Amino acid sequence: MRERVIRDETAAAFFHEQLLVAMQHQRVSASAFTECYVVNLLATFASGEALPGREPGFDETPLALVYARALDASGWERAQQLRATADTALFVSGFFADSLPRGGGSLRYYATLGRQAYARLANALERDRKVATGVFTELAGRFREFVDLLTEISEKTMVTTPASLVRLYERWRETGSPRAAALLAQQGLTPALADESVRH
Repeated sequence: MRERVIRDETAAAFFHEQLLVAMQHQRVSASAFTECYVVNLLATFASGEALPGREPGFDETPLALVYARALDASGWERAQQLRATADTALFVSGFFADSLPRGGGSLRYYATLGRQAYARLANALERDRKVATGVFTELAGRFREFVDLLTEISEKTMVTTPASLVRLYERWRETGSPRAAALLAQQGLTPALADESVRH
């Protein structure tokens, strides 16, 4: 049997190093618990283990369906479904934003689902005093910051082609991301919105 190309501990170490670099570069700090959570989330998704299973009739299970099931569930099952929704929304927003359908506010949709799922999870766990780390509260309140951190980790090269520049601009239009705005500025572009409400 062939050895796995990336062992779990190696993936975690790699993502921890990348997260620290991104946090330093973006001047973002996080609690040690949240930092550890994000590293483990990345290592788990890198292995393909955390993605929701396929739903009959769909290429992949719609995230809204996972969230709806979470709201109908209770106890541990509810927590698991909320976590699956939030973690998937965070990972997809950070690593696959350019693959999401254009228009319709896809990134805002994922961000809204992710924030709400983390907030509900935090409320349930903190209210019952089962978990007191504050991880889910931090992820809910600073969702866009963590998306920007994951986006930096996912970027292999700087913006060098017109197509990638357009995708970066579209990402900024969708989310109002300060990181996307800074990258555009590095390319000599100063983005401006006619409607500032798009940022929120």
